[in-house]
Amino acid sequence: MNKTKAAKRDLFKTKLYSIVILLLAIMVALLGILQKVSDAGHLIDRHNIATTDIVASHDYYDKEATIAKANKAKDSVEPIAVRINSSQVALYENIFTFFDVTNRYREKTEQLFLTSQQYNAEIDGLVKQYTGMLPSSINISHNLAKAILQDVNSTSYDSYKTVVRTQFSVFMDKYIFYENLAQHQEEFEVAVNQSVPDNNLKELTAVLKSYLIQINSRIDTGATEKERQRVYDDVITNSPVLIMEGTVLYQKGEKLENEDILALYERGVIAASDEMYMYIGATVLFLLCLLASFASVKIYGQTVRLNPKSIFIMVILFFMVYIPALYIPHEYYMYIPYFLLPMMLSILVSDNISYIFSGPMAIFYCYIVGGDLIYLAILLIGSIATIYFVRKTSARIRLAISGIALGVINVALYMSYKLITSDVTISIPYPEIIALFVASVVSSLLCLGLLPVFEVFFNIVTPFKLMELASPTKPLLKRLMMEAPGTYHHSLMVGNLAEEAAEAIGANGLLARVGAYYHDIGKLNRPAFFGENQSSKTGNPHNTITPQLSATIITGHTTEGADLAKQAKLPPSIRDIIVEHHGTTLVEYFYHKAKNASDEPVIEEDYRYSGPKPRTKESACVMLADACEATIRSMENTNIIEIEKTIRRVAKTKRDDGQFDQCDLTLKELDEILFAFMKVFTGYFHKRIKYPNQQSDDAVKSMGLDRKEDDRDEDED
Repeated sequence: MNKTKAAKRDLFKTKLYSIVILLLAIMVALLGILQKVSDAGHLIDRHNIATTDIVASHDYYDKEATIAKANKAKDSVEPIAVRINSSQVALYENIFTFFDVTNRYREKTEQLFLTSQQYNAEIDGLVKQYTGMLPSSINISHNLAKAILQDVNSTSYDSYKTVVRTQFSVFMDKYIFYENLAQHQEEFEVAVNQSVPDNNLKELTAVLKSYLIQINSRIDTGATEKERQRVYDDVITNSPVLIMEGTVLYQKGEKLENEDILALYERGVIAASDEMYMYIGATVLFLLCLLASFASVKIYGQTVRLNPKSIFIMVILFFMVYIPALYIPHEYYMYIPYFLLPMMLSILVSDNISYIFSGPMAIFYCYIVGGDLIYLAILLIGSIATIYFVRKTSARIRLAISGIALGVINVALYMSYKLITSDVTISIPYPEIIALFVASVVSSLLCLGLLPVFEVFFNIVTPFKLMELASPTKPLLKRLMMEAPGTYHHSLMVGNLAEEAAEAIGANGLLARVGAYYHDIGKLNRPAFFGENQSSKTGNPHNTITPQLSATIITGHTTEGADLAKQAKLPPSIRDIIVEHHGTTLVEYFYHKAKNASDEPVIEEDYRYSGPKPRTKESACVMLADACEATIRSMENTNIIEIEKTIRRVAKTKRDDGQFDQCDLTLKELDEILFAFMKVFTGYFHKRIKYPNQQSDDAVKSMGLDRKEDDRDEDED
């Protein structure tokens, strides 16, 4: 009676916590809606972005736009320049002077004898004379001047002179004044050096550019201003801006300035509307999406269960994509990694929950970001593809690859729509393609980064964590292999059975398998007290102790295993399987042994496991797999018929004992589990080909092999 009251109280607390979490989430979501809806209901949002195409409601002359157009045309008029003839002549004299001086000193350098002891002194003297003869505006270093006279060969030098003179003539035909002087000097240097391989000559160009390229023109301010005024008047008179009714003033997603918005209000193109109706409509849409999700939960029935932890995770994931949707500008909404929601829901909660909630939430999310129908289709189909990709993913690299595959699917969907509705040969929508692909890949990368955080914070065991725990290099499994090899191999077989059974009834097969690997780790404390670890050499230690003590040791391995699991920081779901895999089963052998050994009454509870009974279908699968494997392993006749009878007898015993009362295991699911076990045992106890004896019985006897060892060898083949 007390247990029933406690169970009802726990159920009430669970429902209360779930309702509180949902109410808080709804309140926060509605506050966001109230902030967003005033933008979504208008033509312009709070970022001054047009939420739809803004069109003219009537014909009108746009004075401000006309003036703006005239000013833009006026500002686009280039300054009118006038050539300075005296400057042109002086600049041509500069280039002749420089190369004349350089030619003379290069000839003097060639006349020096390299074998002369004073060669270095003579060449240095010539360099000083050379730099002294150059105009003061040519700031050439001693080393560079020496390299020009001595190191540059004649072919390169002559070619350089030709290039410089050619480019100089080209630039002298341009109008060079103070405002563009530096630009033309840089362009001259680049133009010359493109044809010059010698680094010394390239350095010389950097020195000469300011000497050769100088101002050769001046701006005629009066003529320029007169031309600009003429262009301005021409636009005002001949090209005014006339807005016709239905003309698109601003396209969807375009940013407007405050002056633009004020002008639209003055012309009556936009007006303040009653926001109350918009608030009501948005709130009803949100609540309908939420109700649709919970209605789907009811339709799924027992296959879907929500607890406070699952609801809290759903709320967090929803707000992770909902909050960016409220604040990111409209033109960037496709970059939001929405698919993180179905991806993590599928991994952290369940595939069914992800399927149920992703659809309605996609509709509401699409409304929040102002997406169109094709974006809604991408959200819905992309969510289904996401869940399909990650539903049985147990390797983290496959999760990253699924993001790329999802990106390809989303881009294909969008391009298919564009091929139908527009001519992509004229304009390929690169921004949208990039945005959809980036959002898909970022969703998978964020999922990879956030999964460990959710695993630790919520004590959730994901497929990736389970695969890590299934490794035989884990300390507890390694100990089990070395200290209790019989139990270890028994656990492997139980794992195969439990996984097959769990998958047959729609439960978590990977969790059942890994839980089975660890279900008997409590036997590590006293491995010799369990039959699978005993041998003829070690004997049976139960023969020397009382039945009650034996029962205490046997039943204690579940709680001791849970303690070991807690010390090893195994997830709660694994610890639950360890402590529940025997439920409150009676240890019949020692119970009957105690009754036969004593005339005093024997308390049955002293010979039962402490429980609790299996509370999940995975625990129930491990319980049945454990019992069936142990029973069938001890059978002498292992034909298929006897195995099936044994499995059914074990299942009936557990069911009649009430061991499945807390895990909602149906009779149909029990039959599916039995068929799954038969599939595994049929493969395990399959018939083998009998090979002819290659030695006579006498030869076998001469080797000292008895009949028992020969039979064992045949089993191992």
